[in-house]
Amino acid sequence: MTRKLCATVWLLLFFPLTASSQNFFQLNESDDGQLNFSYQWRDFDNRQQAFTFQVDKKDFLLPLKRYRGFNLERSQRELAHQLNRYIRQQQWQGIQARLTPRQQSVEMITANARTQQKRQQLNDYKKRLRTYYNERWSDYLEANYYRKLTLPPGEQGIIPDHPAIAREVTPTIRPLIQAIGEQLGNNTQRNYINFIASFIQQIPYNDLNNKLDSRGDGFVPPNQLLYYNQGDCDSKVTLMTAVIQQIIETPQMAIIYLPKHAVFGISISRRSEDTTVKHDGINYVLVDVTGPAAMPLGQVGDQTEFQVSTGQYTVVPLN
Repeated sequence: MTRKLCATVWLLLFFPLTASSQNFFQLNESDDGQLNFSYQWRDFDNRQQAFTFQVDKKDFLLPLKRYRGFNLERSQRELAHQLNRYIRQQQWQGIQARLTPRQQSVEMITANARTQQKRQQLNDYKKRLRTYYNERWSDYLEANYYRKLTLPPGEQGIIPDHPAIAREVTPTIRPLIQAIGEQLGNNTQRNYINFIASFIQQIPYNDLNNKLDSRGDGFVPPNQLLYYNQGDCDSKVTLMTAVIQQIIETPQMAIIYLPKHAVFGISISRRSEDTTVKHDGINYVLVDVTGPAAMPLGQVGDQTEFQVSTGQYTVVPLN
């Protein structure tokens, strides 16, 4: 039966047919709420590639629909509220949790103690409250799909929890994964990786903000990246993670974070020209899916090559 299209949302993009450039993308919505994705692009060998897949719009956009970039002030306001509620539940007197003037952190304020016994009691309250704060802080990060990241030589920040987000959206993007499997069939791991990498590279790049202290402002989950047809390097490496883990199950994989950048790593047979990093005895061959530059497995840009050679990276294993 032929479906009538009640609404069509499309982007027809035509570019010079250079390697890994997106020369066609179309997104149609049918009257029964199905989204039809169609892609055409040139891969690393300048061969024309194309495939389509279909999903239910409501189910596709539902996961992580309310995901929001990390905001320190918002997180501390929520934690301060939880701490003061905990104080009331414990019926503690003489202590409260209060936001610092710039709302960058929560401080524990105690009343003046007139006796040594009261002073010891308030110090005990403060110690227990600090432990409770640390527990709730970890819970807050996990519940909102954030994680801590430290980059050499010690720069710290909060970023989206890309591995957890990839796991969360995997069922949603299964039609994409199946379409790729049908396209390549019985093939080598390297061919699969390069096909997926070239597909993600040809999706237009959009970087809103990629500093470590606000890393995640430009991030979109994989389902939204596909729907809006754009994303930054963190968004693209999360899509790569979600897809490749379902297609190639055996090798060790990781996300490698660099200053203002992220690439994918996989432990497979390497070639002499491949760029790799070693972590806990495992050699990961790097894949940079950012685009628009066409970079097959093992090839990265000059800046990434320099940062890897000088140890400016952090490896987060995926399995």
